[in-house]
Order: sequence, then structure tokens, then C-alpha cells
Amino acid sequence: MIIKSKSIKSKSNLSNVLRYILVGHNLTDSGFVLSRSIRGDRKYHKELEQSKGDTMLETAVLEARIDNMLSQFETNNEKRLIPHKNGNRAYHEIISFHANDSKNLSRDAMLNVARAYAKERSPNSLIVFSLHRNKTHLHIHAIVSAVELGGKVKRLTRAEFRQLKQKMERYQDTHLKLEHSKVNHLSLIHISEPTRPY
Repeated sequence: MIIKSKSIKSKSNLSNVLRYILVGHNLTDSGFVLSRSIRGDRKYHKELEQSKGDTMLETAVLEARIDNMLSQFETNNEKRLIPHKNGNRAYHEIISFHANDSKNLSRDAMLNVARAYAKERSPNSLIVFSLHRNKTHLHIHAIVSAVELGGKVKRLTRAEFRQLKQKMERYQDTHLKLEHSKVNHLSLIHISEPTRPY
């Protein structure tokens, strides 16, 4: 699997990324939205299920859900113990799998990948996940708060991010047994991004 991360610095950028991962045109039919520590999100999930077929109602519920998430990310950001004017609000991270492995990954397997990632990446932060399909390969979008629930800033160094990738690679080897999505993160120490067809 390949894992990429981009920082989100502004409220408008955070809003746009939330909207993209929740409304994105390439959400899979068997996809999911998984949130952690977002109060009230189960209510919106239930309302979205009930509003299927009513486009206007579904849009209104989705917008309310996005507003709720955005508000909680912003409120959490204000709790940072060391204020920073231009600090990161969140990170947009993408976990992708090779097309030849994507056909063998179930929704439940991808949910488990998201849960494992949340636990390893930042167990005390607000996180929202969404499963997308781009052409033939599956990928999970994650928005991870840059501030933990207690106000501590959660920033990974390059070495820590590499360790996270290695842990997720071990998870993949143990639980998913994928053939084409393997990346040797130990050999990528001096390379910023691996060249892969996915």
C-alpha cells in the first residue's frame, strides 16, 4: 500500500476536503464513511440511509453532516495548547492499493485497514475516513486532526511517518496477504515518493 499525506492549513481547505471525500464522485457503492470522536455523526449516517432516493433531503443531510464535522475540527483546533497562527488544522491522507489487489479487498477488510490506521496514526484525534474507487483501484481518504483531543499537536516527523508506513505494511502482510501492493518502506528512506502504477 502507498500512504500519502498533505497538510490542511485553512478552514476553507478543510471544508473542501471534507466535501470531496464525503460527496466525491468516485465513492464506491459498497463504500463507507467512518468517523472517530465526531459527536452526533451516527445520527447523520442514519438520516442519510433513510433519505436515499430523495436527492434534496440527502443533500441537506450531507451538508449538515459536513458542517458538524467542520465545526468539531475547528473547535478542536482552538484547544491547541501552543497556539500557532499558521499551524496545520488537519492532514489529508490517502491509503491506496494496486488495482490487481483491489478486486480482492472487501468492504470489511477496508474498514479494518481504516481502524488499524487510526489506531497507529493518532489514537487520540478526530478522524474521518471514506472509501473511494479511482478507475480500478481502491483507496481510503482520511482526514486526521492536527490537534489531539487534549490539545497536544500531533505532527509526525519523516521518520515517524516512515515507521507508520512500515507498521501498516506489516498489517497488510499479516491480515490482507496482498501480492501487488507491497512497498519496501525501508528502501525508500532517500526517495520522497515511490513510482507506482496506482
